[in-house]
Amino acid sequence: MLKRVTAAMMAFALMLTGGAGVLAAVEKPEGMQKAVEKHLEEEFYDYNKDYKLKLSETIKVEATPEAEEGQEASGPVTVYASLAEFQTVRDNIFTFAHREVVYYDATNKKVLSGTEVGKLQSDKLIDYKDQFAHLGKKMNIGWTMFLHSLILLVPAYFIFVWSNQVYSSTRWQIQNNIYNQKHTFN
Repeated sequence: MLKRVTAAMMAFALMLTGGAGVLAAVEKPEGMQKAVEKHLEEEFYDYNKDYKLKLSETIKVEATPEAEEGQEASGPVTVYASLAEFQTVRDNIFTFAHREVVYYDATNKKVLSGTEVGKLQSDKLIDYKDQFAHLGKKMNIGWTMFLHSLILLVPAYFIFVWSNQVYSSTRWQIQNNIYNQKHTFN
């Protein structure tokens, strides 16, 4: 009985702590998805609109951009950094899966470039980008490998299957009784 109660309490505690990560997730602002999609369409000419853009692991940072010469420093801005997963397609054959960090300025409602993020002087944003430095662009090679395999399979079919059926002179000679043989060998 004690083992069952202990197991039930451990399961209950696991459910509570396992859900804490979901509850602690940062809510993305309303216009972020559309702004990021628009930015990706402008940046990548082969952006695949049919593939669903995924924004995950979002953080929220309050930062103040540094002032340029002759201008006053503007107030603090709210920047959301998120990991974007999207796809590009070239020539309807070559597909690439991208995983990049995108920055959305919720104050001005626009996607920030790398230069603009550098002006914010936020260690949180730099650390967030550094943790995903190993990500990037990956080519999906399944379709390409299939096309390459046809280079070997099509000639092999012609050599071993088709040529034996079309150029079988023995079969033609027997059907047309070329040598005037009326008997069969059984």
